[in-house]
Amino acid sequence: MRTSLVNPPQIDGEAFIREGRCMQSVDSWAAIWPPLTLAILASIARQRGQVDLFDCNVEEGYDIARTVERVAAFRPDVVVVNTAFPSIEADAACAAAIKAACPDTLVVGFGVFFTLLDEKSLDDFRGFDVGIRGEPEETFEELIRIVEAGSRVEKISGLMWREGEKVCLGEPRPFIGDLDQLPFAARDLLPNERYTLPTNGHPFTLINVARGCPYPCTFCIAPVYYGRPLRRHSLEYVLNELEHCQKELGIYDFLFWEEIFTLDRKFGMALCQAILDRGWQIAWATTTRADRVDEEILALMKRAGCELLGLGIESSSQEILDNVQKRESVEDIRKAVKLAQKVGLKTMGHFIFGLPGETPATADATIKFGVALGLDYMQCYGAVPYPKTELGELARKKGWITSERWADYDFGGQSIMNIGSIAPERVDEARRNMFRSFYLRPFYVLRRLGDMLGNPRQILQASKFLKWMRTRERTPS
Repeated sequence: MRTSLVNPPQIDGEAFIREGRCMQSVDSWAAIWPPLTLAILASIARQRGQVDLFDCNVEEGYDIARTVERVAAFRPDVVVVNTAFPSIEADAACAAAIKAACPDTLVVGFGVFFTLLDEKSLDDFRGFDVGIRGEPEETFEELIRIVEAGSRVEKISGLMWREGEKVCLGEPRPFIGDLDQLPFAARDLLPNERYTLPTNGHPFTLINVARGCPYPCTFCIAPVYYGRPLRRHSLEYVLNELEHCQKELGIYDFLFWEEIFTLDRKFGMALCQAILDRGWQIAWATTTRADRVDEEILALMKRAGCELLGLGIESSSQEILDNVQKRESVEDIRKAVKLAQKVGLKTMGHFIFGLPGETPATADATIKFGVALGLDYMQCYGAVPYPKTELGELARKKGWITSERWADYDFGGQSIMNIGSIAPERVDEARRNMFRSFYLRPFYVLRRLGDMLGNPRQILQASKFLKWMRTRERTPS
């Protein structure tokens, strides 16, 4: 059994993150992420035969032609192609080129794109033979076992396939009950030295601590992909994976990849204490909700090596937060940032413009709020009406959606919703204004320049980020 696993090539020199709900240009995020889920699938495939895992985001000189050449030379039985909404057209072109060169090879697509669109994903992009809906690991494991046995690929839970021109859907696959059954990602097959943090140039990787989010935020795709109940790895599993990365791969910087790190407070405290007890000198970042923190856990996180805390802030308007069922208050946000500052923990705020109830006035207020809040870093997006989300259903019902091109369903791209109270062009303008107001403040620039002087990587990334901001200008119609 031979399996190729491909993170597709860059698009006009622009790399894309394709990891669960996080789908956007690397230049907008400042760091190329290692493809965690793709590497977990590689570990599963390696249990049954030979594997070639390669990431065209970071492998030099890879376009579609060279990608196809490498795949064809390996002669795989199965090819897995990573996908995301913003890059889907190029991802599908890569899959189609592989299929044309290797007609007897099964080409598999997975990711949020297939999960949210069901049979339409295969209808629209026919270079894929099959698509996986939902978290892919168990479906993929069953799929390659069937391929290895020489049986027909059909009626697999979580899978889509074709019978002639018709796309068939297997039964939805239940979410994985015991995450500890999953193998560690095959990071040894990746060029780990090329996934570096812009702040210090150190290699880093993602550690999946938990999956699922019980909150009903109307814009979020995480509950669709990973479900609402919280499912987490055991403490022992996470510690063993951290130890493996340090001892076997020399990686000491991590992103704890989950929705709300402090949702299970007891587990979060136990993990931090275990890191301290082992004397590990590691650095890590994570995300959480503003209403799920307190001084005790933030202080312990800081002592255990946490250097950056991401907070989903979205808006300074309580009405907008209530409209999208955020279930937290503006005061929760202020308090969380102050607590993080008190314990010396850096913060990154995430904002979304163009949610229901947004007006030019609320957008301007959010910009002022975000700049004054005391955050160390900021990222902002335009609201996206993803299928299977409550926002997506509302937008389709109201006729708000201005593009049906799936690649335009991009948090980091131009707004594709006209909600009536604010024009899409004004949403794009608000994002640009917030980036400039936040990152180009003289005091902020001088403070960050001091950090950058000893780190050429930061200077390069800052220039890429500024270039990315300029290219986000809306093309006149």
